[in-house]
Amino acid sequence: MPYSRGYLLGRLLVRLGQLEALEAPVEQIYQQAITTPPPVFAKALASLIEAGKEESIREMLRLLPINAFDGGLNWRERGAFALGFSHERAGYTAPLEEDSEGSDQEGDLSDRYEFRIEQGLKEWIKNNGGGAFVRTVLRTEQAKQRQQPDDATPQTQPFAS
Repeated sequence: MPYSRGYLLGRLLVRLGQLEALEAPVEQIYQQAITTPPPVFAKALASLIEAGKEESIREMLRLLPINAFDGGLNWRERGAFALGFSHERAGYTAPLEEDSEGSDQEGDLSDRYEFRIEQGLKEWIKNNGGGAFVRTVLRTEQAKQRQQPDDATPQTQPFAS
């Protein structure tokens, strides 16, 4: 199962506290780490590397996306951060391995919209990729369709293959 950036950062904060890589106790740094992670984690990781202890968190760092420390966390990521933080503090032993069974499945965007969109649009998403832009366009088109009278036909078909 792929973990979210927020979840992994929450678990990482606890580990950094256990390794004494933080400038203050983890309870004091929590609020800053959940709102603006870049300065907190950059300093702590540099401290950990200087001490030669980075091997102990290598597995967790491997799972983080390359942009894990870019900017703050949105509300969903903050919730995941709190969950990861509490799991790690409680000693929850969720494996930090990616699920190898699900690796052959398609990305979550096509799964997520599987029953909500027509087949042509689903194929377009599979062929051209997804992301925030596609979700925004989907929402816009759905809103337009809701506003049209039942007997009106759309003049253009976005994403026609």
